Amino acid sequence: MSAHIQKNKKTHRELQKEETRRIILESAYRLFAELGYAKTTMRDLATDSGVGLGTVFKHFPDKSSLLVAAFEEDIQSVIEQGINSLPGEDIFIQLRHLLHSLYSFYAKNQLLSRALVKEALFIEGPAGETIQAQAMNFLEGVGNLLQGGVTRGEIQPIENHLDAVRGFWSFYLMGLTMGLREPQFDVEQQVEMVGKLLQNHFPKVKK
Repeated sequence: MSAHIQKNKKTHRELQKEETRRIILESAYRLFAELGYAKTTMRDLATDSGVGLGTVFKHFPDKSSLLVAAFEEDIQSVIEQGINSLPGEDIFIQLRHLLHSLYSFYAKNQLLSRALVKEALFIEGPAGETIQAQAMNFLEGVGNLLQGGVTRGEIQPIENHLDAVRGFWSFYLMGLTMGLREPQFDVEQQVEMVGKLLQNHFPKVKK
């Protein structure tokens, strides 16, 4: 048993590497908010983090991957909190609840969110794979919610679940981008608009 514990115990070098990465991410979060994403350079991040420029590039190949990593955990936390606090039933109330949680997150720092969404949609490499996996997990959860709505007799049976979640994703992204384009993201307005589109897309069971 002790050998197993020793095998899985992180080395000092590994812990130091994780700590350096954390410090760089914290600096990125702060500088992106203070200076703006476009004006922040990798050299700025190195100086603020107290590490060499080469060290920053060892952890993050470019600024866009740093942006995604800086927000990845926050977005995942918002998704988890939204799912964990879902109302017990009514699929449309549940979906609006999720929309409200996510849109509220992006509305908190609109300029930074614009940069995040712009980069995240088209980023490639490991960072892109991470974002893609996060989106797929989220949509899988939405698909389960939709199936729950079908099971409870709230909406009509779904013939193609892939098309169903794609429909939700399209409406979600439309509401997000429209909200971010405005001088001030009106969360309630976008949730209301997307909510109505979802009700038209997933017909209720006639009683």
